[in-house]
Amino acid sequence: MVFTAIVLVACVLAAILLVSRVIAEQDEIRHRAGQASVALSFALDQEVAALNYLLKGLSKSPALLSSDAKAVYDQFKATPVPEGSWLNLNDLERQLVNTLRPFGTTLPRHTDFANYQEQLDRIRDRRWSVSGRMLGLVKGETVIALSLRLDDAEGRMTGFITTFLSQARLSQILADQAVPVGWTKGLYDRKFLPIATERDGQKGFDIEAPAELVAHLTDAGPASTIEGAVEAVDDRGVPVLIAFRRSGATNWTTTVAMPLADLRAPLVGALWQMIAPAALLMIAGGLATVFTARQAEAALSVLSGQLLVHKGEERRAKGLLKASLDALSAHIAILDASGTVISVNRAWHSFAKRNEYTSPGHGVGLNYVDVCRSAGPNEKAALLVADGLSALLSGERLEFGTQYPCGDRWFLLRAARFRHEGAVHVVVAHEDITDLIITKRDLAETADRLLHLQVEERQRIGVELHDSTTQHLTAAGLCLARAHVLAVEHPDIDAALGSVGTNIDEAQREIRTLSFLLYPPDLQRDGLALTLRDFVHGFARRAGLTVRARIDLTIDAADAQVCWAALRVTQECLANVRRHARATRITVDARTEGNMLRLRVADDGVGLPQMSSSASRPKLGVGIPGMQARVRQLGGELSVTGGRKGVTVSATMPLSAPPVGEVSRFPEEWPEPNSGFAPMAGNKPPR
Repeated sequence: MVFTAIVLVACVLAAILLVSRVIAEQDEIRHRAGQASVALSFALDQEVAALNYLLKGLSKSPALLSSDAKAVYDQFKATPVPEGSWLNLNDLERQLVNTLRPFGTTLPRHTDFANYQEQLDRIRDRRWSVSGRMLGLVKGETVIALSLRLDDAEGRMTGFITTFLSQARLSQILADQAVPVGWTKGLYDRKFLPIATERDGQKGFDIEAPAELVAHLTDAGPASTIEGAVEAVDDRGVPVLIAFRRSGATNWTTTVAMPLADLRAPLVGALWQMIAPAALLMIAGGLATVFTARQAEAALSVLSGQLLVHKGEERRAKGLLKASLDALSAHIAILDASGTVISVNRAWHSFAKRNEYTSPGHGVGLNYVDVCRSAGPNEKAALLVADGLSALLSGERLEFGTQYPCGDRWFLLRAARFRHEGAVHVVVAHEDITDLIITKRDLAETADRLLHLQVEERQRIGVELHDSTTQHLTAAGLCLARAHVLAVEHPDIDAALGSVGTNIDEAQREIRTLSFLLYPPDLQRDGLALTLRDFVHGFARRAGLTVRARIDLTIDAADAQVCWAALRVTQECLANVRRHARATRITVDARTEGNMLRLRVADDGVGLPQMSSSASRPKLGVGIPGMQARVRQLGGELSVTGGRKGVTVSATMPLSAPPVGEVSRFPEEWPEPNSGFAPMAGNKPPR
């Protein structure tokens, strides 16, 4: 009895393991067929999206807007399109331009096509359309037409641009998706007419869609995306399981049909595998003892428990990771080694829904790098992102980041490469940094206003010193001269008055120097080179210093902001020389190197004191630190060096200053964003 029980238990356990494996293998086969049909659909959707974006770019060309047919033809001929494709320009009556024929050749009218009215209505209603299978009269082969509506200034339809996908291109997309021998891949238009099919490497165009599939999808809405599987009988009379995906973007249906015999093969193999083990178990069971049986049962119980615990931990870990990503405010996408989006977080989905992006899965299944490159040569931000992600995927770098505008918002894109189970992945995060950009702009504007207020205040003080204070000192000098006459008989009083006169003369010299520093020559009138030369020599003359000035006339090419910053740096340096340096000689060097302006001001004074700690570092006041901030704002650098003998101030700035407050531009001035998946839907930029 015990022997029989052991054998039965062993057989049952073996059967359970085999059945579990059979179920897993059948699920894997079904999953592979489903994934293949979805991958085919995504590949076709991506091909259509790229061509749709190409048509959008062409629709805005100056040649098209000016109705210059010859210029449009030349631009169309120069536009790269997929192999076997070409471009047409149409009004509401006929073709106007066809890149397959020389310009000026008589081209077909729309009435030459049997279903032209249906296609025209579809373009008018949907604004862009993907046709069913049709015959191209010019090229003489079956093609698929993709058309984009053109409107006049009042929004009335005036025509459309069309490009074509050849059967060869569609067949190539089918061929790129590998499936097991005996399986059939198919692509059908919205009327379930075959566009391209492939079975065992043999391409064809005549395998009809099974009636069971047609019946299953007959009531599908025009914008609905449907995935699933149905059992049917193919054109050879073979029972098959058809995995399909109907795209809401194109209304095409992709299918992968596998013989039901392939699906049932694991079960048949398992049944054969159970016969021999059952016999062996009968023999082994007769020799086993109760103790051994109990040990086996205990081991199986432990193993089963460990397996359940492991699966539970794996589910919890995946759930925790998903919840963590969904909790982040950044829009996050995970890419596989080819750059295809395999997962996105809740913030990504919310952003897509909020901005009416109707792309299937909000970009899941699309190749992020290809979508960015399809933006075109004028979209530098999208091309920069594409190059950065390509470098991450190839291993040339581990991290990448950039800022870009999207509508009236600014985003920071950060991407990092990582490995999971031996495979390369990239995580991409988009973070809204609009508030930070606006704050930086406001700080820059505030700093600029403070600098101008400081300049105005200095000029006012300089004028007051020159026009008022010096007059009072002159009057005091005249009175002192009168006092000298009266004190001629009092030597001690006369000596004191002489000392006062000396001090008045020194004060007048100091005020003349200071007023010249505070109210420099006219920069806007004379240019930077002449202004610097006059300013430096005028200061040296008033301060009694020897000056050596090397000022290159090429510095006049600098922007007004850069010229003003260079003059302010020089002004602040000379003011410090007057106040602190006790110098006898100054050197000023201003020149250009490439697209940079280099300014150097040096003196032979007492230099900077050597301090032992940062806490006792010499103070520069507010002048030089303020100019350091201004120079950095212009994209340059300012440094102060010195020791026991002399101080040198060096400034380097670009001749052309970067625009300040660029983020304050109106939203409609931003280009349409191309770093997301808007090309699939043709929607407006997000707001």
